[in-house]
Amino acid sequence: MVALIVLYVAAVWIMSAVGASMLSARDTIFVMFQTLRGQLLVAAIVVWVAIYPKVGYVKRECSADLDADKEQIMTAFVVSGYELMNQTENEMRFRASNFFRRLRLLFEDEVVVRRSENGGVEIEGVRRTVALAMMRLNGYLAHKRDE
Repeated sequence: MVALIVLYVAAVWIMSAVGASMLSARDTIFVMFQTLRGQLLVAAIVVWVAIYPKVGYVKRECSADLDADKEQIMTAFVVSGYELMNQTENEMRFRASNFFRRLRLLFEDEVVVRRSENGGVEIEGVRRTVALAMMRLNGYLAHKRDE
């Protein structure tokens, strides 16, 4: 929600600064709350913030073993642009490897790989990152089995 508010304020300020708006940035933001369109925008942002955790994050299971397939797991995330933040006996935490990737992901870039109750691993994080890492990891695991 903070990112959306900052984005909106920045857009309004830029429009005011270049003369694309007849009102000042302060007046534009004030008027937003006085109109139905502005109130609907605020309502849409609140609804999006409420449903985003359900649609933006995901947990997926994989048949990898955290100990035996550690090299494949590491490779899948490094190739995806992530680095290992910390590691314990039962989980590995990754985050984007550079500032601009983290900024693009609005600093919601942490992915957790943990031992699953079913014997495999569970990958939890942003939907797109988890899907990409799973695709690569499954390919590396298939290649390892074929050797």
